[in-house]
Order: sequence, then structure tokens, then C-alpha cells
Amino acid sequence: MSLEQRMTLGEDNLKQPLMGFARWFKSHPLDRVAIATIVVLSLLIGGIIWSGDHTYPKVREFSWQDQQIGVEDTAFILTFNRAMDWQSVADHLKIQPPLPGKLSWSGRRLAYTLNEPAPYGQSFQVTLDQATEATRGSSEESVQMQPFAGQFQSRDRALIYLGIDGAENGRLVVHNLTQKTHQILTPETLTVQDFKADLKRDRILFTAVERDESNQDLFEQKLYTVPLSSTAAQPSYQLLLENQDYQLLDFEITPNGEVLIVQQFSRQENEPVSLWELTDSDPPRRLQHNADGQFLITPDGQTLVISQNQGVAMVPLYGDANSKPVDFWPKFDQILSFARDGSVALMAQNNPDSTRSLYLLSNQGQAQELLKVGGYVLDAEINPSTQTVYCLYTTFNRSQAAIFDLHISALEVETGKQQRLITIPKQSSGTFSLAPDGSALLYEEATVTDKPSKSVVQDSVGQTVSDSQIWLYPLQDAIPLSPQQKKPQKLLAGIQPLWLP
Repeated sequence: MSLEQRMTLGEDNLKQPLMGFARWFKSHPLDRVAIATIVVLSLLIGGIIWSGDHTYPKVREFSWQDQQIGVEDTAFILTFNRAMDWQSVADHLKIQPPLPGKLSWSGRRLAYTLNEPAPYGQSFQVTLDQATEATRGSSEESVQMQPFAGQFQSRDRALIYLGIDGAENGRLVVHNLTQKTHQILTPETLTVQDFKADLKRDRILFTAVERDESNQDLFEQKLYTVPLSSTAAQPSYQLLLENQDYQLLDFEITPNGEVLIVQQFSRQENEPVSLWELTDSDPPRRLQHNADGQFLITPDGQTLVISQNQGVAMVPLYGDANSKPVDFWPKFDQILSFARDGSVALMAQNNPDSTRSLYLLSNQGQAQELLKVGGYVLDAEINPSTQTVYCLYTTFNRSQAAIFDLHISALEVETGKQQRLITIPKQSSGTFSLAPDGSALLYEEATVTDKPSKSVVQDSVGQTVSDSQIWLYPLQDAIPLSPQQKKPQKLLAGIQPLWLP
């Protein structure tokens, strides 16, 4: 075979598979589209790889964006799409109004932890620009991030109290200082005795008796709940616990707001005062621990602190009758409150010389006496920074025997310095409330009577309250300024003012 014949034969052999592929390609249109798409994408990917990454560093997520935060919200997180030069982020992160805090980071996430709770009733803006991404070396050019602006707000400054005037008499009222709104929460058919707010600010739990002049006995009270989120003119309330078999004495709410611990006394003889667990989904369940005196729930929601004749005991909330106390303090006879983080507790004790002392007890068991008085320690709270304790107490009136004066003092933990803030002459009982952000105190100045009155409100010792004014006392972070520099503000008529969490 000649060279020319061999070349012609080779060309024919080459044409045959090419012609076969052409016939297959023409007969499969979907495959043609798929192959064309693959080719285009390959070219695009190659182009991106060749030319480099053109995306910019940016904030992908801000955990508090458009949120309303409370005292339990202690830190926000910024999540980035790229690894960042964290020093440049720290240098350029701004919060207005300022909120002092600490930065920490892990991977592409930055956490900003507040030193103290955000002041209530304010809006905040978080901005970050000019921060740069992390580089692999000094020769690599750093890329600035896209500017970021986020916003959030703190909860409104609001209080709840027991009304004293007109249509509010004996009813719960919520007053919003930020929004300047005012709303009665409970019906005129009930006279409220006691109330507490859960930390989520979802609802108010309260005890009340039917408004019947023949039936105002404290031991006839029942337990109710009313929502705070309702926009109706009169929010609907709900009965939680009846009183046919037991007399309701007291109740507390766990920090998560999901469980109530109720103290009851059986209407049948020879039964001790008992504690019961009450939830939304299950019937009341009796706990194994009895409590004749006052009790509180620790901030972690796991332990009961019970005042007993022999002292103050800490017992597991869900332990059995044989569970040993977590701790026991024979020196004290009353538990008043805890710091929000559970690091310290405020307790009181009777002294042999008929005085009464207020102590700060650390979770390591160290006790520090803060105040010693000749009257009664009624209540005490510690501010969010745990630097200052505010105490409500009585002393004997120097001019009249058997008459008490009511006082509120600020006690500095580190130095022991004491400053009396408020004195209300000839008032033997009362309440006060420290704002969740530590910015102000609420207290009442009440007038009681033993004569017939239109008022159905009684104080803690059973006297009819005919008139009462609620006051707001502004505070600083540490010891407040003198009364000449800081003036209390009269808010409205009422009793038992309580800041909402």
C-alpha cells in the first residue's frame, strides 16, 4: 500500500469517531446544554481564582440587632464573614451612648461583655468601620471592612404598684416612665394583697381576696396571674390556685419564670406549713421540705433558702426529705436577698442586746456586718456592681416612746461607709425597690388610720392605708450624692412600688 493510500485510510479512521460524536451531540440537546454550562462555570471559577477574592470583610450577624434587652442580657456577639485584625476592631468599635465593657474573640466571632447592666429606657447604636481583615504577613495589603451600623434598646423604665386613690384603690397599676403610659391591671372586684413580677417581664403574679366587706381576711386570698404584654384596656387575669383546702401564705418565682413555689397551711389540724411546686402544665406537687418561716429561691433556681428557728438553711429545691442541707447558718434568722449572680446574700440576725444587724454573706461563707440598729431590718438589696447595699430599717423615735421612724441608708461594701438617704418620721413599716440597672430607688410615704375609710389597702402590719405617695430617689453607681444635690421626685399615689425587671 502506497503512502498516499495509508494517509487516506488514516483520515477516514479519524473522521469516523468525530462524525459519530457529532451525530450523538446533535441527537442529545439536554447534554449539549449541560456541557456548555460546565464549560462556562469552569471559565468563571478559573477567572475568580486567577484574579483573587473581591469580597470585603463585613459583619454578618449582630446578636442584639433590633432587640430589647434587660439586666439578664450581659453580652452581644458580632459575627464576621472573614478573620479580622481584632486590634483594629477594638480600636474602631463604638457604642452610643457609651456602655463600658470588655472584648473577647474566638474565630470570626467577637463578644462584648458589659461591665454593668445597660441603663433602662434608652436606645443604643453600635458602629464599626475602618477595621481591617487579618493578614498573613507584613507584605500582604490589609482590606478595610464594609461599614456596619446596628441598633438595640433597653427595656422601658416601668414600675408596678398597689393603687390607693379612686378607681385604683386596691388594684394593681403599671406605670411606664419611658412611654408615659398608665394602666390598671386588675379588676375592681378583687383587692390585691401581694404581687411579684417574673424576670422575663411577661406577667405579674398576685394574691387577692374578693372585694367583700365581710371577707377581707388575709387567709382567704387566692393566687392569680395577669399578663403585661396585653394591649387591651383591661388585661385578662387568670386564677392559678384556690384556697378551699389550704391557706395561701407566700409564693416565689424561679428565675426562669416557669415554676412557682407556694407556701401553704392546711385547713386541717396537725399538718405543718408546706411548700408546693406549681407549673402551667402540671397539678400542684408537694415538696418534701417544710417551711414555717420565710423562704427564697437562689438566683440559679436550684436551691431553697429557708428561715428556721435555729438559723437559715439551704436545701436542694428538688431534694427529698432526707436530703442534707447544702449549707446552714445558725447565726442568722432571716434571708433578705441575693446579688443577681448569686455571689453574695444579705441576711439579718437578732443580737443579745436587743439590736438587729445586717450582714453580707459571700458564697465562700465569709460574713461582714454592714449595719446595726435598735429597730428592725425590713429589707435590703445590693446594686448590680455589688459595691453598695441599700437597707430599709426602723429606729425608735427619740421624742416619742414606742414610735418608730423609717430609714433608707446606703452602705458601701468595701469601706463600710454609711449614708442615710431618707428618713420618714413616725412610719413603722414600708417597702422599697432598687431599679434593675441600679439607677434609682422607689419607696412610699404612707398615712395609716384606725378609723373607717374608703380605702381597702392595708400595710404589712394590718393597718388601713388612707393615703400614700410613691417617691423616686435617683442614685449614682456608688454612694449617692448629698440630698442637696439629689432631690427625690414625687411620682404618684400608691403603695408597695416595685420596679419591673
